[in-house]
Amino acid sequence: MFDDENIRLKISGLKSVNLDIPAEKYNTFEEMVQDYINKTQGVLTKIKINEKEIPLSYYDEIKDSFFEGGEEIELEFTSKKEVLFDLISQSLEYISKVRENLERVSKEVLLNTNEGHKMLNSIAEGLQALLNVIQQTRAFSDEAFYNPGDLDYVQNVVQDIIKSQSEQDYLELSDIIEFDFNEVLSTFETILKNAQKTLERKGV
Repeated sequence: MFDDENIRLKISGLKSVNLDIPAEKYNTFEEMVQDYINKTQGVLTKIKINEKEIPLSYYDEIKDSFFEGGEEIELEFTSKKEVLFDLISQSLEYISKVRENLERVSKEVLLNTNEGHKMLNSIAEGLQALLNVIQQTRAFSDEAFYNPGDLDYVQNVVQDIIKSQSEQDYLELSDIIEFDFNEVLSTFETILKNAQKTLERKGV
């Protein structure tokens, strides 16, 4: 029978266990999560507390929480390889969507609209996310699937965009988006497809 002073902990994904543990076993929620990251060697992909799903984006807000006893916690851990596969697939879909909208972004930027600036900021964030996926895959795979020089062109185009923005040269900015940016997307696409092949070869 479940003791109200304890935590009912369910682990799913890489391991499936149901535990009844003392509330004082972990000082914080993060301590519990780290313990099972070490035990599963996986990535936290789902959090449920008292039957309510908590978005992973809220992790930083709840990581220092402590337990009073009586909580029901469910944590799902997925293999790093599977998570990276998903991230790469989402990245390739993102690249296709951006490519479809380049002409529209270029026009909005040329007209110096708020929408154009929002789109440009969104793309900048997207590029950073793509770089993060590439770096995570590289760290996990231990195999070089691209040369650092492959990203030099990307860096040059990004610097040109920043320069044109600071000079408020919207014609130049529009041209960069319409004519140079496709090459940036193609570079990311090639690297990410190579990353996929690298993961496929990795057994774990």
